[in-house]
Amino acid sequence: MSAVFADLLMNLLRERRSVRIFNGGKIDRGDILSIIDAAIWAPTGCNNQELRFLILDTDNELEEVLKFKSFLKGVSTVVLIFCAMSLPMSHKMYRQYRHERHLPYVDTGLAIAHMVLYAKAKGIDSCIINLSPYHFRQTEEETITRKLTRRIKARLGLYARMENNFEFYLRNYLKLTEHLKIMCGVAFRFAEKYPDVNTYRHGGKRIMRDDVTRYILSP
Repeated sequence: MSAVFADLLMNLLRERRSVRIFNGGKIDRGDILSIIDAAIWAPTGCNNQELRFLILDTDNELEEVLKFKSFLKGVSTVVLIFCAMSLPMSHKMYRQYRHERHLPYVDTGLAIAHMVLYAKAKGIDSCIINLSPYHFRQTEEETITRKLTRRIKARLGLYARMENNFEFYLRNYLKLTEHLKIMCGVAFRFAEKYPDVNTYRHGGKRIMRDDVTRYILSP
């Protein structure tokens, strides 16, 4: 690897931003497939290759997703990432062996890194969005009975039977089988405005990083 390429890669890492307000034309399906192609080349624990991807890009699909993540504006495509629990090794590692149950989350993070960096290299912006069975659609004020019923079902882990739940949306509207475990999602399009790295703050912190030495632990 040349020093020039290494410098370009570091600049790409530093320039990528999580964009929440998008603008611009529709992203070509071929570009999305190439972004997912980058993801499948990320390493996976024991080479299980358990991740699966679902592309949501129709108006109806995006409208439904935005009911769970209303802060996103103008998104063109959302890619949902799943772990295929039906694979023999998935069942063995993620259900039987406690010390390996975290591997799908590590693999998902690696795949997402490949996706957002390759997308940025193609001029496509992104935002990583947390989506899980614990996310609910934003609705009008609930009645006391509905609220109590929802809390009981949540306590019992019956998310797939709760109409305002993301798990219910996956199983009943997208018709996905239960062996596909939702891990995360990534939104794509073109940024309307980039946050200023020197002034912008998110989560109470500025997004500008300090010198690398600040993050190094001493024994």
